[in-house]
Amino acid sequence: MSIETRPITKEEIEMLASYMKEHKTTLWGQACKTTPTLVDTVFGDGGSLITLEPANSRPDYYIMLAPSSIKCWRGALDFISENEELIYEPIEIEFGNVDDEDYDEDEDVGGTLALSIGSGYTAGHYDTFTNTAEGGG
Repeated sequence: MSIETRPITKEEIEMLASYMKEHKTTLWGQACKTTPTLVDTVFGDGGSLITLEPANSRPDYYIMLAPSSIKCWRGALDFISENEELIYEPIEIEFGNVDDEDYDEDEDVGGTLALSIGSGYTAGHYDTFTNTAEGGG
């Protein structure tokens, strides 16, 4: 099954602003802060807000709009594992990939999270996302 993609709109970015704020979390029992990184590509109808958390960059993670058929954590994980190439490509284009031989980790990428899937990842499901600017998602 082919998943349609499109660039995220300015309206969607504005609607997601509250999800992109720095917040406190824990990692291995230690308090820390993280700021989610928004993927600029929308997958499918963009009706679900999901996360992709590469193991090498925890607690940092990406958030993205994905098909509305995703209703839970397992659905998000299945979607990512079944569409890795489709999902990784726009992230690598926008932020780079630390697993690439050509990636310079000393290069300033503007405080963004470079993709690093080498040791695996997990996923999450935030909520159903309704884009009222486009008549619903």
